[in-house]
Amino acid sequence: MPATTPSPAENTPELYREFYEYEADTYLISGEHEESWKHRRTLVHRLLPGDLTGVILDAGCGDGALSRDVVTNSGASRAVGMDLSVRRSERHTASERDGVMFTAGSIYDIPFDDDTFPLVLCTDLLEHLDDPGRAFSELVRVSSRYVLISVPYCIQIEKTLCPHCKKDYFLYGHQHSFGKEGVTEHAHAAGADVERFEHVIPMFECRRYKWFPPLKWLIWDHFKNSGTLGALLRKRPGGSPTRSA
Repeated sequence: MPATTPSPAENTPELYREFYEYEADTYLISGEHEESWKHRRTLVHRLLPGDLTGVILDAGCGDGALSRDVVTNSGASRAVGMDLSVRRSERHTASERDGVMFTAGSIYDIPFDDDTFPLVLCTDLLEHLDDPGRAFSELVRVSSRYVLISVPYCIQIEKTLCPHCKKDYFLYGHQHSFGKEGVTEHAHAAGADVERFEHVIPMFECRRYKWFPPLKWLIWDHFKNSGTLGALLRKRPGGSPTRSA
């Protein structure tokens, strides 16, 4: 059989691995070090299914702050945190911490069987991928019931030029913009349905806007297409394609 050329998505993990290993050595992803984390946590809490039990998967877990938080604040018994960075995984695998086990793996080829986890988390990752549709399919494949995602809402995709290597790159690494329609289409293609959405706009989470709703609605049009969109997806019976051998 003639050799086939790998698709760009198949090459992506190795192309980007060096960057993520460098990032793992220089940047800790945690609630204490990432300002946006508290808003992502709020959104996830609003979407968590009430009947959650068993072991969950956090795909693109970073240093596991959200994994630990969900185990603490839900019916999940423990979590598996998966990240592309081998060094992040190794940093945490000496022992299971706060109910979280860590492993290295690519979201394009999640190293678990079909229908393994009752809930699969994937927060603020899909917008960075070359092929988010393939990632959606993998998230749904390894889920037995739910997939919970978050993405920046209706962002403008921009490129800029690196003054050092003279190559252009996506600002903040954002390659895709998602709205409710786009998330719904990806979910359907992967074999899942959107059960509900949540939209968090950080400045509107501030107490002063809860106290002064007229001021909130006065500036709503300017900020309504911003913040973070979350979605709880429910897998359809037999909905996701089985990974080929």
